[in-house]
Amino acid sequence: MKIDLSRAFAELEEHIKSPDFVRAVLSGRRRNLTPTAERIDIKPVLLKGEEKLQIQSTDGRQVTTKNLSANELDFTEFLGQGFANLLVESTTESYSVRISKKDEALVTIGRVKLERDLTHDRQKQRLLPEDNRIFALLGMHDGHKRIKPSKMDKYRQVEEFLRLLKPTLDNEVGAQSEISIVDLGCGHAYLTFAVQEYLNSATQKVKVLGVDEREESKRHNDQIANSLGADAQFLVSKIADTPAQAVDIAIALQACDTATDDSIAWAVKNSAKVIMLAPCCHHDLQAQIDLVPEPWSLLTRHSVVSERLIDLMTDSLRAQILKLLGYRVDIVEFIGGEHTPRNIMIRAVKTRVKVDPVEVDRYQAMLADWKIAPHLAELLKSELSARI
Repeated sequence: MKIDLSRAFAELEEHIKSPDFVRAVLSGRRRNLTPTAERIDIKPVLLKGEEKLQIQSTDGRQVTTKNLSANELDFTEFLGQGFANLLVESTTESYSVRISKKDEALVTIGRVKLERDLTHDRQKQRLLPEDNRIFALLGMHDGHKRIKPSKMDKYRQVEEFLRLLKPTLDNEVGAQSEISIVDLGCGHAYLTFAVQEYLNSATQKVKVLGVDEREESKRHNDQIANSLGADAQFLVSKIADTPAQAVDIAIALQACDTATDDSIAWAVKNSAKVIMLAPCCHHDLQAQIDLVPEPWSLLTRHSVVSERLIDLMTDSLRAQILKLLGYRVDIVEFIGGEHTPRNIMIRAVKTRVKVDPVEVDRYQAMLADWKIAPHLAELLKSELSARI
């Protein structure tokens, strides 16, 4: 929902000062503003018997930490310094504010189940704790119910995915007797089972279908599902050949190259309410671009920069295609670049809003300037033709 920006800041301040406050994250940059850090994390800590706010700021190179009381902080100045995404979590609620280019506050409120821990050097509060049974069955535990160091990156991916999924699920899917999730390119189903386990623990019944081309993955996943007694089925199939069915949430984690396009196309054709995917390698547009429109040759003359630019172009066009098809779309950081170089997530929510002609013009101008034809546009040719 949209609310006045000053009201959003006031409500964020109220949540941070609440006795149920767990953590806050400020990230992203508003247009024409430069915040003091790339990201700020805030959490309550108990120091010498007094509760303080521990404020950790990172500029991409180093982290600085300050401990302040709530009364020492000018919240209006602090929250308004230029961050575009502001998240505050309490023990029961996630309050998220995204500030648009028009300086509108877009608020999302979700339900969470977190616990406060005021110890100064506590571990990060996890939505799915390390000692959960699912990680033992997936072979991620050491002998003490802790995640093995070799599996920690996978665990962080699962945790951050859940943090992105839960408020989206609460606000866009809503209360219903059963939630259907299709994981396209599920592999050994770390994410599939973790999502199901977390949502089941949150008293929501979850039905899962995992799709992967490898027979070995199906055997592995069927065994885990049987051990859990989970309502989960696994199919040996290419993503594009997955049978049509009703789906609430379609997910795809690091599906290689045009497999990401296959995942998006399948989700759109099956009217997924929410699409969440983290793309992997990109080759489709890389192979198409011969002549670069000016002045972009300034960037593309350097191969490493050119590759990254076209990767970003690929994901931006995917997001634009989804927008033209009636989805509300944002691209967010999935997990820090220190854990994986593929750290972008495209999150799309079906809205059926009318197409803005300006967005159509921008999309078509970009294709014409670069002389490209995205694979996703071909897969969804009939759907796009019906909308634009």
